[in-house]
Amino acid sequence: MNPRLKAIAAGQGGVVSRAQARYAGYTREQIARRLTDGRWERVRYGQYAERSDLSDVPAWERHVLHHRRLVHAAMNSMRPGSAVVSHHSALVMHGVPVWKVDLSEVQLTRTSGGRSGPKTGVRHHRSRLAAVDVTNVAGLPVTALTRAVVEVAATCTFEAAVVSADAAFRRPEVSEDDLRRLREVTHNWPGGPTIRAVLDFTDSLAESVGESRLRVLIHNEGLPKPVLQAEFVDADGFVGRVDLYFPEYNTVVEFDGLVKYGEATREALIGEKLREDRLRALGLEVVRLTWADLDHPARTALRIRQAFARARRTPLAG
Repeated sequence: MNPRLKAIAAGQGGVVSRAQARYAGYTREQIARRLTDGRWERVRYGQYAERSDLSDVPAWERHVLHHRRLVHAAMNSMRPGSAVVSHHSALVMHGVPVWKVDLSEVQLTRTSGGRSGPKTGVRHHRSRLAAVDVTNVAGLPVTALTRAVVEVAATCTFEAAVVSADAAFRRPEVSEDDLRRLREVTHNWPGGPTIRAVLDFTDSLAESVGESRLRVLIHNEGLPKPVLQAEFVDADGFVGRVDLYFPEYNTVVEFDGLVKYGEATREALIGEKLREDRLRALGLEVVRLTWADLDHPARTALRIRQAFARARRTPLAG
């Protein structure tokens, strides 16, 4: 892109419209040539971006980056002031993880006219937004973080909503006052009961998508509520902080998210083994779970219950 178009793209997440490219001096033929030879790519009809090499980026992150471009492209196609980025698209713009949502579809809330429903890769919602419910992210009007959480809770699965809410509620911009206000505002929404269930269940101590999903699995399978991020010490000092701890059953459950990506180094694995040995020396049962275990809830719950049974036969050290 020439300097004029680069300046425009920089303020729009790297996305420019056909009209903006023409304004910056490109002819129809030049635009078509760049799309054909791969220098540019079509984000959506009439919206383009320079092609980026994302081959070294993990697949999920590529999907998120592409969704951000789709958001900018969709908003670039709208009349200014007519829509706000909302729902899971707002969460993506806020940098909050999302789970099991359709990242090929942009979510917008119309603020003036227009029908609700899906249209060319965009799902339009109709809702009244208070000034406090809208903020600015990357130059776009976006529903505020807490508002986006309840929007997702009203339209997605309980698990998907908890994944995002756990992460969002670690952020300083989420306030108790805001949560109380939105709980009242959404009381009569179609998804109101799910919103309240998510808000009651959310725990900002869950530190990853995997831990949040594991919490939901434990809840769904009727296991007792664990303590998150419990710390242990032995005669040699601090042993570590564990993901989930069931004090009445002397059992620790750890979620190993690195296994999925092959990121665990040999040194890290040795360190984890020594840490587990020290936990077991305290009389604790240790259950280590991975991403694959989350796809088998009943089997995973049985492993935890079996650990409970073993721990009952072993007195806690100290």
